[in-house]
Parts: sequence; structure tokens; C-alpha cells
Amino acid sequence: MNQGIWVSLLMLLWTGQGWTDTRTIGAEECTPNSQPWQAGLFFLTRLFCGATLLSDRWLLTAAHCRKPYLWVRLGEHHLWQWEGPEQLFRVTDFFPHPGFNSDLSARDHNHDLMLIRLKRPARLNPAVQPLNISKSCVRPGTTCLISGWGAISSPDVEYPLTLQCANISVLEPRLCHRAYPGRISSNMICAGLWEGGRGSCQVRPGSPRRRRVGSGFEPRRPLGGGFYAIGA
Repeated sequence: MNQGIWVSLLMLLWTGQGWTDTRTIGAEECTPNSQPWQAGLFFLTRLFCGATLLSDRWLLTAAHCRKPYLWVRLGEHHLWQWEGPEQLFRVTDFFPHPGFNSDLSARDHNHDLMLIRLKRPARLNPAVQPLNISKSCVRPGTTCLISGWGAISSPDVEYPLTLQCANISVLEPRLCHRAYPGRISSNMICAGLWEGGRGSCQVRPGSPRRRRVGSGFEPRRPLGGGFYAIGA
């Protein structure tokens, strides 16, 4: 594993992650293949997590998404329809962050990052493209786009078959510390909607959260309860 890859990713994507509740409340269906870096992680045949395509061989997801029989699907929009651009990969190479606490019962949100390496390169096309990662830091008030296949209703849970998108905002750190005392570390920035609604819970763990910065985007990770830990 190239240490330089870890260093560059950790500087941009130092994040936390919630363990439960995979909802994208208030989201709307994305334009098909408008998020070509969005990947789905499947445990056997069940959608388990989301991931972000970083290159034709590498993806970024949450470390707690690791499973022994994991498949990656790229170019996905409708989960039950084969629409043409989909690509399927069996995953065997996992590289979790060395500081990740694998004891999920500890509810330790720090360093919940994992790189996935594909055995063969993905075929890049308009529906399958890596995310162009920004090198600048986010500021409160910045608008971010979240995407995933998490539930779109509450309290009655309704899971969508198509990829969902919603906009949220980067929030002042004090709001996150007030909502989650003792759970927000210095390597996290939070985003969401303080009044609830879009992003008030989580998208699938590992799914892309990004903000526009010139020609680049920056991924981010959900913390839960309306907030997302994002790159600092």
C-alpha cells in the first residue's frame, strides 16, 4: 500500500462515521448517472454501503463496511434494473485506516475510513468517473451535495430503488458540539440542516458527500442526527 495515498487522503478526508440509521430524508432522485463516482457495496446480494470512486482501481468507503464477501457496483442508478453502464467487481483488497477502532460496540467515530482496491481497472465512461478531489478546506455555509440509496421517509422507513440526491450545508462547529457533546473530535467538520429535513439522518455509510470547489469536489462522511463529518 502506497503510504503517499494514505497521507493525501487523510489530509483531505479525516472523518468520522455513524454506525446506524441509513436515511436520506428530503432527498430527490438524482439525474441518472449524474454522480458517476457513486458506487454501491453489496454484501452477497444486499446493498450494504456506498463508496466513492477515486480512480479506475481505488474507492473510498467507511472502514466498518468491510465484509468477507463484498461486491462493488459502478454506474448504478436503479437497483433492480440493468440499464447498461453498470460494472460489477468482487472485492478482496481492503485497506482500513490504521487508527480505526474495529470494535463497533465502542461507537468510536474516528478514522472510519477504508480504501478498496479493485483487481482490475474500471472502464471509465460518462457513467463511471472518479471524483476530482479538492485540496481546499470547507467553510461554514458551504453547500454540499449528498447522494445514496438510504431511506427517504421518516418515521415510516421507505427505501428508494433509485439514487437520491440532496443539498446540505457546512455548519459552525459549535452547533455540532452542542448536538453531540463529547462525540465530535478536532478532526471532524460537520454539515447538515440544523432545523432538520434534508440530511437529517444518514445516507448509506460511505456514500459520497461533496462540495463544489472550482473544478473539484470533496467527499464527506455522515455522523448521524443531521450532521456529517467531512474533510478538514
